[in-house]
Amino acid sequence: MYITNNTKTMKGTFISIWDDGVSIRTNAILNTETGEVIAESVEAGNVEELGREFFESSEFFNSGEEFEVCPKCHEFILKVVIKEGNEALVCSNPYCGEMYISNT
Repeated sequence: MYITNNTKTMKGTFISIWDDGVSIRTNAILNTETGEVIAESVEAGNVEELGREFFESSEFFNSGEEFEVCPKCHEFILKVVIKEGNEALVCSNPYCGEMYISNT
């Protein structure tokens, strides 16, 4: 993705947590208009099964806030929508289509 000066972005860290407790952190940028996360490439090494991925903001106005990353496409954050009266997490990538219904 190409980020221009007109694109609204948020600096932070892309974090992946693996089943054996290993966490990998790398610098990243979140495009707040599209939900796409652009992270530096990193070698994962001997990790097995991915447990969770998220973007953690380092901006002064919301430092530490976490945004779940889609476990299907691994490139966009999940956003909250209302689906049939329930909250649902939907991938920001319109071509991914991943959705998780919350029972809260």
